[in-house]
Amino acid sequence: MVFVFFIIKSCNDDFSLFGSTNYEVTGQFGDYVGGVVGTLFALAGTFLIYLTFNEQLRENKRNAFESIFFQMINLHKQNVSEFRLRISENYIIENREVVEEFFFEFIDCYRDIKNYSKNYNLDDCIIPSYKKKLQELTTKINNEINLLDLIIIDISYLIVFYGLNSEGLSVIRKNFLKKYNPAFYHKLLFYMELKPSQNNNRYLKLWLEARHLETKKLQNLVDELYKKRKQNKKIILTDFAQNFELCQDYEKCFQGRQSYFGHYFRHLFQTFKYLNENILDKNEKYKYGKMLRAQLSTYEQAILLINSISSLGMKWEYNPEKYENDKINPKLITEFQLIKNLPGEQMFGIKYNVYYPNVKFETMEI
Repeated sequence: MVFVFFIIKSCNDDFSLFGSTNYEVTGQFGDYVGGVVGTLFALAGTFLIYLTFNEQLRENKRNAFESIFFQMINLHKQNVSEFRLRISENYIIENREVVEEFFFEFIDCYRDIKNYSKNYNLDDCIIPSYKKKLQELTTKINNEINLLDLIIIDISYLIVFYGLNSEGLSVIRKNFLKKYNPAFYHKLLFYMELKPSQNNNRYLKLWLEARHLETKKLQNLVDELYKKRKQNKKIILTDFAQNFELCQDYEKCFQGRQSYFGHYFRHLFQTFKYLNENILDKNEKYKYGKMLRAQLSTYEQAILLINSISSLGMKWEYNPEKYENDKINPKLITEFQLIKNLPGEQMFGIKYNVYYPNVKFETMEI
């Protein structure tokens, strides 16, 4: 186009390429075109080399990213494939069955604590400073979030995650120290400690009998047993309370699953964080995120939901890490729609869209 422009301009100046050749004039014309057009061509070539170099650099970075990202996906698969949990002497579960077991342990604990806490209000359970912090975090997500339900989920998750053995209780109490009212959580933990494993039919039957008492009677029973543990012989127990035999050492229900899921969640979080920080554009990131989300079973997405609204996992969304680049959305659950495949609208009273109103759950899509 540039060359044609110079031809037309020259013709307008009474210069013709097709007449008799005047070498003096044509030589000057050649120098003129070569000096201007040739320079433009050289600049264009340099610019194209620059573009090619940038594209190669971007492609190299993409290849490096894909290599690491797909390796991280494989590591996620390996993490799940290495799960192996002994339920009883003759019953062992593996792989995603362990994830399912963890989920139902949480639901079991959540129901027990919710039942025990019916007569409590929020201020009975939580320290004012932590209440204020939670209000600040949840207001940014959804004003409809019930803080009492949220702390019941948190307490239930921590009990199942750490367990109620001596080590687990130590970690849980330290975690609760600056968040919850001691008068509430000490008795609550004591109540959950009483629950035996599924293999202990004798005490399990007794526990279930207590579990189905009216809430006030259940709390009175726990108060009675708790005082007995603290004051020993000074308290005379009722006939029903005596059946628990507090000195009896039996296997507790919640043994803790930190050894399985501590590493699992850390690795999953770092994988999505690595993807989110990459140079890819938003649509490309989401495409790769879908690949990893496709590896998550329904129960994995369910425990991810629970983990992300507990105090252990709020970095996923509720209290995310800050990035230097303001264009990066640090809210990973919403950014990659990580729990959109959960079925229905709720699980055992926990409504998904209350905690994640910006996730487009597939069951809600028309």
